[in-house]
Order: sequence, then structure tokens, then C-alpha cells
Amino acid sequence: MNTIAECVEGLEEITQLEIKETLKISSEKILAGRVKFKVKNLKVLKNFMHNTRSSVKVYELIEKLEFSDIKNLEEKIKSIKFPKIKPPFVVRCERSGEHDFNSIDIEKLAGEVIISKNKNLKVDLKNPKTTIILDIIKNICFVGIDHTKIRLTKRDYRIRLIPNPINPCIAYSMLRISDIKEKDAILDPFCRSGEIPIEAAMFFLKILPNKKSLEIQNTYRQKNKKLKVYCTDSSLNNIKSAEINSKIAGIYKNINFGRMDIEWLDTKFKKNSVDKIITFPPYPTLNFPLKNLEKIYKELFYQAEYILKKTGSITILTPIPEDIQKYAESHNFKADKEIKTIHMKNPFYIIKFIHK
Repeated sequence: MNTIAECVEGLEEITQLEIKETLKISSEKILAGRVKFKVKNLKVLKNFMHNTRSSVKVYELIEKLEFSDIKNLEEKIKSIKFPKIKPPFVVRCERSGEHDFNSIDIEKLAGEVIISKNKNLKVDLKNPKTTIILDIIKNICFVGIDHTKIRLTKRDYRIRLIPNPINPCIAYSMLRISDIKEKDAILDPFCRSGEIPIEAAMFFLKILPNKKSLEIQNTYRQKNKKLKVYCTDSSLNNIKSAEINSKIAGIYKNINFGRMDIEWLDTKFKKNSVDKIITFPPYPTLNFPLKNLEKIYKELFYQAEYILKKTGSITILTPIPEDIQKYAESHNFKADKEIKTIHMKNPFYIIKFIHK
């Protein structure tokens, strides 16, 4: 069974790492944000779907189509030999790129084609048993059966959010790019809604994302292991948000919380005591120019130079990589890895710094 995992653009290697770890199989990046792999059956596919932390969506691939316009796409959809569809069904289309049609046009077109081949099929827009997905990227259309039905970026714990929170899939990917280990002392000094520390604790405790059942929640509460995961922020509102979200996730007791300005980190953490700093610091906007943030960036790397172990690293999500690298270099850090990704529909960069 050919399968596509949709992930955040630029972070395909993390999804491939998960496929290798979970299923013990190889995979390939076939487009930006799309990883293809093959599973034996639906049970294996669902196993990956429940375990993945970096994927946005996972679907069984029926056909890959290349098209020139909507008429050409319609002809190619008509040529597809669809597997047996369990009724009722619905067609969903997701697009990226510029087209002379919209998603509703394609959903209607594909639905009519499927019904013409299966006269007794019924459509249910709200509670379908089968969801046919048309995943369109420029002039490529992947046709498949969507077994996730929801976006896997959704996390049950994200109840209290602040403006511009980090995508949980990106937060998790930053942890893996940092190569975190359970024994590590990990610090997020700009915790926002707590996604980075919470994803770290859930990863270490092997807590699956998107699970609400009482049985699993009880399992969470049995894991009272105190991790060296530190969640700080200068904003009391951010800390409260992170605490509330961690309680929903069932891992409040596994994380160390504290309201703290960035310049006081060296009073909380001893010299060379932190293994990984992983964070999404404030970034410039029209109302908040770079000059207003210079002090924060300088202080971040000043503190990192003191509290990070010589073998430690600092991983940052930012839309201004050149400026961040300038501040890092002034405190004896060099970029070890840089990945361009997309966050809130804009280009962002994940940069991992190590000591020079």
C-alpha cells in the first residue's frame, strides 16, 4: 500500500526519521512537504498515523496525476480505477500553487466522476466513512484515501494559546534537529504556550499525540518521572498558558516552570549546566522593529554562552537568519545546521548553533 505523509515543508527528514523508527522501513521525499513510503496493510498505516508527531496528514495513495488544466485533470480522474469505497463518502481537495479553479470545483468534479462509476454511492459531507482526498501541489495531484480525517498538527492539549504560537510539528522537529536525549537538561526561555517543553516531555514519556481516552490519560499520570525540561518566560500570562496546556497533556509534574526574564537565567542555571536551548524568540514585525529586539537577542546568546555545556547547542526558529547569526557569532557560536521551513505561511528558519 503506497502511502503519503504530508509534513511541514523543509522538515521532510524528520518525518522520514519517524517512519524509520516506527515502521523500520525506508521512505523518499517526492515533493516539498510530501514523503512517500510503502506499508503492508491499513493496520500498519494507522500505527504510523497514531505515532507520528511531525506529520500533518497521512493518506493511502491511489494515483499520482500530472495535469495541465482543469479539463485535463478531469480526464485523468476519470481514468482512475478507484478501489471499493465504503459509503457514505466525501471528496476533499487541498491545494497549493496558482490554479484557474478552486477546491470546491475539484471536489464536485471528482465526486461526480466517482458516483458515475458507483451509482449507489451516497455522499455525506459531515460524517463520511470514506474521505477521498485530492492533494494538489502546482500541476501534481495526489489522489488518495484520507485515514486521518483531521490535521495531525492539532494537539488536544492546546487549549490556551497566545498570539502566533508555534506549530507543534515544528516544535517537535526542532527537538529532533537538536538531537535531544532523555538525560539532557533542556531549556525554552521564550516558552509562549509551552509547545516546545510539552512536546519534549511527551516524546520522552512516549505519550501519543491526539489521544483523549481515560485509559491513556491514567497512563500519563502514572509517569511522574521528573525530567530536566525547563519552561521559562518573562510573561506571567505565557507561563500560565504553558502550565494549563501541560495539565491538559497530563505532564505538568514532569516539567519545571518559572517566570524569568532572559537576563536572569545565569542565576537559575549554573555555568555549563544546560545541554540544549530550544526556543522561538520574539521576532520583528511592522509594529516591533528589529532595533527593539537587539537587547533580547544579545542577552540570549550571552546567557547561552554561560549556561550551555561545551557540547551543548541552541536551536532557534526565526524569520531573520542573518541577523540571528550575527548575534550568535558575537558570543562564539556558529551555525551547525540551517533548515528553511514555512510557519504561518511565511518563510522561517530553524538554525542549530554550537560553540565555536
